[in-house]
Amino acid sequence: MGASDEGASRGDVSAGRVRAAAARGAGQAARGGSTLMGVLAIAAGIVIVMNLFKVSASMSLLTADLGIDPSAGSWLITICTVVAVVLVLPAGGLADRFGPKRIGLLGLVCAALGSAAGALCSDIGPLLATRALEGVGYGLTGVVSPAIIAEAFPPEKRGFPMAVWSCWMDLGMLAVLNVANLFIDPSVVGSWTNLWWLCSALIVVVAVVYALAIREAPRLPAGEGARRPSLAQGLRTPATWVVALVFLLYNIGVLSLLTLAPLYCQTQLGLGVAEANSYTSLLTVGMITGAFAMGFVLSRVRTLRARIVLLAASMVLAAAVLGWAYVYTLDQIVAFMLLTGLCLSIMPAVGFTIVPETAASPAFVGAAIGLFMLMGNLAGFGTPLVGSLMEGSAPALSAALVGVNLVGAALSLALLRLMKARRAA
Repeated sequence: MGASDEGASRGDVSAGRVRAAAARGAGQAARGGSTLMGVLAIAAGIVIVMNLFKVSASMSLLTADLGIDPSAGSWLITICTVVAVVLVLPAGGLADRFGPKRIGLLGLVCAALGSAAGALCSDIGPLLATRALEGVGYGLTGVVSPAIIAEAFPPEKRGFPMAVWSCWMDLGMLAVLNVANLFIDPSVVGSWTNLWWLCSALIVVVAVVYALAIREAPRLPAGEGARRPSLAQGLRTPATWVVALVFLLYNIGVLSLLTLAPLYCQTQLGLGVAEANSYTSLLTVGMITGAFAMGFVLSRVRTLRARIVLLAASMVLAAAVLGWAYVYTLDQIVAFMLLTGLCLSIMPAVGFTIVPETAASPAFVGAAIGLFMLMGNLAGFGTPLVGSLMEGSAPALSAALVGVNLVGAALSLALLRLMKARRAA
């Protein structure tokens, strides 16, 4: 046997050992720690979203204490979002290369440090810098948490935890808006810092438990029988691009609705600001309720084919309710908000469950989730266009959203063909 053959043999043995260890680790996770890992992944997402929206919960105190206007204050959220959009794709590659646990811990540490440092700021400039650091945590956690769930659960058992994860934004926002009243005092302008310290403490607690409890399959060391996975390799799968594009089309309508529903209620239905916000909050209630309900559905709908059909059906339902989005009347508002929230909860629950299976192999799940999250975030840039269409012709906007989501349904059926062809190959 030549030296090169012997080296290849050693590499194969080493790679085989790592794969065997990974299989043993996966089996152990499935038997013992998968539920805890899923809970921690979701908890990490919730505290990160609380950290993101603590600005919304304390905006009036922030603007008064720092001497800024609401427009400047809105940048405290925008900068987090921009950093996250830039990071989500690289985060997927890093999770594949170094493991989701390490990258998740990095995100939690950045968010905790940013929040603690922000509590010490007395000027908008330094506070913006700390919010950029918090944005790193937001971007990394949004990719790593579903990657941890995908690694902890086999495909047929991912439905419920992924469905709960799919409403992480709603759960985090609901939590911070309710908790904020316990920690800030409207009569004390500087009390907004209490919320910053609270978020930092919560993130630290989650990070400690996360470090102790998260288990992941061993990664193949560079030079031992195979190269470490790269982001470019992970993005070569057409099926991943298709499901990510479906998420983009879905989010165009959903993000615009969440952003513009209060404005529609005020300008078209004549409601006051408080009433408009209260009615719009019913959307969130519907989406959280629907996500948990979809978890039970997905725990019974276990085949990939059936889940992709459900994805196509969810886009048809989204088309139906978004066609009603900018034409409903005052007497229909409660029914619209609750029913729409329930219907719109289906696609993210199914999408997050499916996307790990579109990856070329388990080594590229992070990249697949990163692309999925990136496309979803990019949809937010279409909100200004949707707003201008609403001002021009609300019925035309509703019709356009119907068309966009029906295209998403057609792409979902194309995904079915792609996955069938891949399995046959």
